[in-house]
Amino acid sequence: MFKTTETNFIKYLLNILIIFFLFPSLSVSQTKNIPLESNRENLKRSVLVISHEKIFNDTNLGKAIFKKFKDKETILLIDAERIEKLFIEEEKELTLSRPNLDTSEFLNLANDFDKRVELERVNQRNKEAVINENLKKWKKIFFNTFMIPIIQDFMKIYEASIVIDIDSNAFKLVIFDSRINITDGVIKRMNNLYKNIDELMLKITS
Repeated sequence: MFKTTETNFIKYLLNILIIFFLFPSLSVSQTKNIPLESNRENLKRSVLVISHEKIFNDTNLGKAIFKKFKDKETILLIDAERIEKLFIEEEKELTLSRPNLDTSEFLNLANDFDKRVELERVNQRNKEAVINENLKKWKKIFFNTFMIPIIQDFMKIYEASIVIDIDSNAFKLVIFDSRINITDGVIKRMNNLYKNIDELMLKITS
């Protein structure tokens, strides 16, 4: 009984090793896009695949949204650096004035300085949170208002009932026929359709 179980286990390990030797590129953390040997037209019509992150990153509208986010982020960083320099100069002046102040007066000034520094740090963190929240909101509008209608058009063309997003955690490992990946087609269609980027950006970010 034990020998039979041991033999089966060894066969199982051998099968696993064979898989890894024959297909070393397969990984649980990557989605694979491979051609199927047989012509699976029924699968092609029933299931489609997209990468929503690639669509966002490669469309002109998505790039404009991300640029807007980075511009806001840069402005915040420049402002934070400016304020930091002011605090550094003030701290130097406070240190130099120490010999001319009594202990109590110096401690009051030092405590006031520390409180203002901490308040400014909180203020900067709040501004950063707002910028990040805005990006999430803008991306949601991008996906729901501009991307999904295009995907629905592709679903009608291919008579598909399911679209799998390979960027979602549930589909980190998906092996599929490259013919059902409509990501590039969606990007091309969105770039052709949404050309008034400045006008659309006003709607998205206002």
